[in-house]
Parts: sequence; C-alpha cells; structure tokens
Amino acid sequence: MASRQQAVNNFENSKLQCLGKRDKSSAGRIDPKAVDICAVINKLEQYYTTSSCAGRCFLYRGPGVKSTNQFTRFRVSHEKICDPLRYFNLETLDNDFTGGGDPVRSVGQYDQEDHNRGTVQAEDDEILQRERYGSTSIVGMSEGDSIWLRFEPFILHVACRSLAAASALMAAARPAFKNVGLTTWKQNSRYLVAIWGDEGLDMPLSIPGASRLLIPNVDDLTFLPYWLATLVNERHERNWSKIIRFTQAVRDMKLINDDSDVEADNRFLLMTANQNASKIPRSFDVVGDIALIHNISTDDPEERKHIGDAIMQKNKAIKIVAVRESSLHGIERAPGKAGVAIIAGMQRSPLITTHCEYGIKCVVDLQHTFFSPRMGPERLRICQQVARGENVLVLFAGVCMDALQIAGRTEASTILAVDMNPIATECGTRALRMLVRNKAVKTDGAADRLRIIEGEVSQVLERLPRNFFDRVLAPRPKEGNMDGDLGSGDGGITFLRAFLPVMNQNGGECHWYDFVADHEFPECARTRSLVESVCNHQGLSMEVLHVASVGSVAMRQLRICLDFRIFPMTKEETVSL
Repeated sequence: MASRQQAVNNFENSKLQCLGKRDKSSAGRIDPKAVDICAVINKLEQYYTTSSCAGRCFLYRGPGVKSTNQFTRFRVSHEKICDPLRYFNLETLDNDFTGGGDPVRSVGQYDQEDHNRGTVQAEDDEILQRERYGSTSIVGMSEGDSIWLRFEPFILHVACRSLAAASALMAAARPAFKNVGLTTWKQNSRYLVAIWGDEGLDMPLSIPGASRLLIPNVDDLTFLPYWLATLVNERHERNWSKIIRFTQAVRDMKLINDDSDVEADNRFLLMTANQNASKIPRSFDVVGDIALIHNISTDDPEERKHIGDAIMQKNKAIKIVAVRESSLHGIERAPGKAGVAIIAGMQRSPLITTHCEYGIKCVVDLQHTFFSPRMGPERLRICQQVARGENVLVLFAGVCMDALQIAGRTEASTILAVDMNPIATECGTRALRMLVRNKAVKTDGAADRLRIIEGEVSQVLERLPRNFFDRVLAPRPKEGNMDGDLGSGDGGITFLRAFLPVMNQNGGECHWYDFVADHEFPECARTRSLVESVCNHQGLSMEVLHVASVGSVAMRQLRICLDFRIFPMTKEETVSL
C-alpha cells in the first residue's frame, strides 16, 4: 500500500513539473488544433501530455533527417495553405520566410533582459529568421540539393500512471489512429504512450540546384501550386477529423481501475472511529493552507470542530478548515466576511492565504474575493495557447491568478489585468511582488510584463488602444436567475461589444466564458449565435476554435469557454448580411 501511494505521489509530482514548464517550441504554445485533446487528457488524474503536434506542412532542403546539419526547414504551417502561389514560390524563399504559413518567432526573446536599463535586447527580426531558416540563397545551390515538401501528421506522447491506464488510452486512440504503441515504461512509475497519424507526405518540388517548381506538362503553370495545396489541405482535414474522433473517445472513456487503491486527499471519505464520520464531506477545496467546505450537514459547533480536526489530521498541510455559509453575491462574487466561518484550526482575520499552482503563487482573500482552485486545469489550458510575443488582456481578473500564470509561464509580450475589486487587485499586486522572487519562473522579466489596473471594466476599455490585444480572457459576469437558456438577461452582449474593438482585428483570439444548460453542450448554438451576431454588427467575422466545459455552476448548468478568432469581414460576407 505504501509503495503504491509513493508511486502515485511521484506521478503527481512529475505531472506538475512537466505541465508547469515553459513551452520552448518555436511558437511558444500548443498547436490550436491540439489544445482540446491535451486539455481533456491532462484533466484526468492518470495521464499527462509530454509533447504534441497537431500536424504541419513545410518545405525543406537536405537529406530529410532533422538531426543533421544539412537539414534546413522553410515555411512551416499548421493551418491550410490559403495562398498556393505565394507558399510554393521557391524564388522568394530568401525574402518571404513564412510564405503565408506560421509567423516566425524567436525562442527565449525575454531571456536576455538587461535589468539595469529595463529593456529587452531583441535581435533584428531578419537576422533571427535567417538564422532559423538558413541564409544560403536557393539560387546556385550545390548539385544534389533540392527542395522537398513534407506533411507530418498528428503526434502525441502521453505519460500514464499505470499499465491499465495506458492500455485504456491506446484502445481509445486506435479507432482513429493506427500507429499507437507503448514506447517506454518504468515499473510502478510511468508508462509513455505514443500516438501518431498516417497522413504523411514527402515529395520533391525542384530538381537539384533549381529555384523553380518541377514544371508539369500542362498549359496552365499555376496548376501545380494549387494541386500541391489540395494535397496538403486534404491531409489537414483528415488529420483534424481524426483528432476530433480521438478527443471524443477519451471523453467517453470509462474510469480506469489501476489498482492504486489511493484517492486524492480532497476526494476521500474519511473512515474514522468518530461517530461523525458519515457527515464528513467527500470533497472540498484546498486553497493554500485552508480547506474550504462548500456544504456541511450539521450546524452543531462541536460536530463541526470534529469534522475540521479530522480533515487536518488527514492532511498536515492544512492549518484552517472553513465553511462557506452563504452564496456568492455582488459584482465581486465573494461571500463576504460573515459568509465564511472557521470551524477548526487557528483563527485568522482577514482570511488570507497564499495559493500555489504549477509553481506560481497568488494571494487569496477567501472572504472578499472570488477564487476557485478547480479552475486550475482551465488556467493551464489557456497558458498553453498563449504564443510568444502576444499582448494579452485579462478582464475581471480577480486575484490575477490567470494573469500571473501567463506572465510566469509564457513569453507573452505584455499582460494587462483589470478588476474593480480593490481587495482583489491588492492581492494581485502582492502576488506580483512574489513573482519577482519566484525561482520557479523561468522567463526573465515576468513581473515587468504584467500590469494590474483597478477600475470598472467598461471604463478601462474606453482608454485602451484599439486593435491591440492578440488574446482576451473574458469571463463575463453571471446574471443570476436571468442567465442560462431560460433566462431573460442579455447574455453579456454589452460586455462583448465593449472589448471587441481593443482586440487585434486580424486574427485576435478570445476566450469567452458563458453559462449554458447541460443539453446545450457541446454545440452551444445560443452562445455561438450571440457572439457571431455581435461580431458581424462590428464588421467582423468569427471562427470558433473549440468549446471547453469548465465545470458545473448549478444543477444541470455548465460554465463553458468558447474560444473564437476574429477577422475583418470580406466583401462577400458583408453583402450576404
């Protein structure tokens, strides 16, 4: 029993360390098409992802083996090829590095900060691009060189806590992906499963030393680029379809009995000799050194104290056990001073603690601010989507845990957090000072890139620059009984209209949090229609990236996050309206 408990603890520690690391890929984020499957897997206790790629195409020169010095890669794209004539124009490889594909980003651009001057020593973009993609001119290459097109399908590596868990994951993956296997394992510690697709493509585009595409025997010379784009785009579509099938299979996967016989500390039923054992809750939140019970079955002070003492006896890190006596209310969504009662442990007023999540610390006032540790997986999912160099806006930031995570774990250029609760912003400011001294933070200048503003969101938005933020976190306020599929509220339209103008109008992404009935998920047609209508009214088209379930807020009512991207409307779209 002790050895199994130790194995579970080791796996949990490895999971925290792996998921808490900075993404060192060229984009600094998980591929958008892989975010959903990674989030679904990482939400399960018995799994965590170690690496992923949603599928990509690129041009390359050399023997085709990435580990060799002769291999040079050009124009990586994780999306469909929209401009074939530009992408497959080999004569412009020297001066058009992306060709309409992924933007070129430098790795570690915030690692060389000069703290004396407070500026970042950024190299010239063109030099960075040439270093990464090669500076040798394509024209006049030595004989034997040629340009190739490659498509690499989806690949995912998942660490599993037990052999039974690994077997269940492989069974869920095989209907969509045939290449599934157990690559490495360590007895009673970790089993690594590799899943990869079979939609590969590898073909030459030019003869050695040439700077033009191989010319087919056709009259229209533009035929070849469009045909090549069709080959790539069809593989993208089949690849993405398989990822969706795999994601649904993991969601439908039954709970695995890995014979660990161990439950998480905050998901147990305490079996003690105490006569009140049956009244001890099965679940509660652990915030810092405080256990917060949301519902307790007795009002007797002695019985409550016995319950609190039993919880602290089970988890020595817990110093206080408190009960939430009232529901959340007000704009702050906080219970108030009288809304939380301490039933065991030391007396502390105000009820403040320091909570740590993936190595990042925040300060929480449980009486006057809203914070939920159950949102930890969602905060991780958001961090994994933040690309290097982005400008991020966090609205209704609360104690700023989302903003702190983005600042400490990503290489976003700027992060702005806004909240009108002065106690919440003070908690965020105190956590920001701790971020400076936090050795777990691997990105230099994390605290310098985060700014916290206290103020009413609509008024702050009026002062912000237009068309600036690449990513916006928008957890709209709940409207009480007026919310949901049967409510009469506006669904956050006023809020949505206010922040859309500050988003990057050409590809800016938003994480829109809404409330839906369980029968509406996962389509969430009402939410999609609302967001689309507001975007269209402002001359924007929107693309839904995916919809994530964040948790339950009431019986048969879910909180969801709709991730969408905006673009200017085309003339055809404007006419159709």
